[in-house]
Amino acid sequence: MVVLVPGAFAQAPHDARQGEQWAVAEGVVLNLPGAWELSQGAGVTVAVIDSGARLEHPDLAPNVWVNFDEVPGNGVDDDANGYVDDVHGVDLTTSARGRQDLSDGNGHGTHVSGIIAGAANGRGVVGVAFRARLMIVKVLDASGAGTTGAVAEGIRYAAANGARIINLSLGGPTRDPRLVEAVKAAEAANVLLVCSAGNLGNNVDDEPSYPVALAAGNIVGVAATEPQNGRNLGSFSNFGRNTIGLAAPGVDVLSSANDGGYELKSGTSMAAPHAAGVAALMAAMRPDLSASELRAQLLQNAGRASLPVSGGYLDALSSVIKVASASTYRLGQPPLVRVLSAQRKGSQTVVQVAALGDTRRVARYRLSLDRRRAAEVRKGSSPFTVRLRGRAGRKLRVDALDAAGKKIASGTRAVRGVRKGKRGVRRGSGVGTGQVTTQ
Repeated sequence: MVVLVPGAFAQAPHDARQGEQWAVAEGVVLNLPGAWELSQGAGVTVAVIDSGARLEHPDLAPNVWVNFDEVPGNGVDDDANGYVDDVHGVDLTTSARGRQDLSDGNGHGTHVSGIIAGAANGRGVVGVAFRARLMIVKVLDASGAGTTGAVAEGIRYAAANGARIINLSLGGPTRDPRLVEAVKAAEAANVLLVCSAGNLGNNVDDEPSYPVALAAGNIVGVAATEPQNGRNLGSFSNFGRNTIGLAAPGVDVLSSANDGGYELKSGTSMAAPHAAGVAALMAAMRPDLSASELRAQLLQNAGRASLPVSGGYLDALSSVIKVASASTYRLGQPPLVRVLSAQRKGSQTVVQVAALGDTRRVARYRLSLDRRRAAEVRKGSSPFTVRLRGRAGRKLRVDALDAAGKKIASGTRAVRGVRKGKRGVRRGSGVGTGQVTTQ
């Protein structure tokens, strides 16, 4: 069956082992098959901050993010983003600037990645957002352990390099100020963080785990449900009506394995990537939504539940329909320009812009830095990225102009600088995976 999606045609997935994925089946409260009729996550990058990934896995390779401004293996920071040879992501288990070993010594990150964006390629499993891109940010070693310093740096890297969603299937007991500041930086970049609730069977309102327990408008916590329609929490799953927003499939989840095959795992680590995938489906429909707006839509459109979480069951169809309806409504609205990010990288400023509403009158966009004209670009698809080479400034302004050069909409954003990479990755307290069982 061929379905219409924004900007492309795509076939509904029928992968070889899809029948073994109870979470994506018809009748499960996740309600995913209907959501795929509207969105498959195209154009959205999801950062997996975890133990790395098997990049050559047949279900992951087609969707691995590529930093096209970086030349592989030349030992140079070609795109001036503070990291050397970060072609598919970054390795923060080491402070060595030129080492980016993204291989997965644990298998956790590979499994999480497949849940989010396993490719619809007719073989193996299919991910929730099977056309999204996977940015691999390695912070956990082969034993599944890492530091809050590495996680904080990973959040900053992902937010600064184009991730729209960040999946954090990990946690620890310490509220590290580094994490707090990194989450704030991600919020400023309109990046949503999806965090696992943890696996001690605790009420995290009373016994917090971090980063899920951080009070931030761009964090959503996810508890794990069992098979049989996904209505009951797993016995291990943390919960909390004030801290944990959603419940999603997290027991006996089939996904990609580190040996190139497939395996079952259980944990809130497996629940969070289901929600990250749904967020990617939503962001593909509405690239203009802020992180807090994405979070609100996930919670508002969750299925009612008696479970001890604030929102309820993650509902893919309801969430995607809601943002799709709002997108259709916006087509009849006046033009709107939103600057999604503005990053200063060496001698260039990289800008991402979304144009919304009725943009038929827009002919081109004028970009200015500190009130000085920097560039003009023709109208194209939305969102779009512009690189201002040899240009620097503190405040960016984007004006939408009609054919006569009259301004019809504007958007502004402060320009943020890029820090040197791998700062403090060995510091901080311990964090670990949210996995409880491997079968």
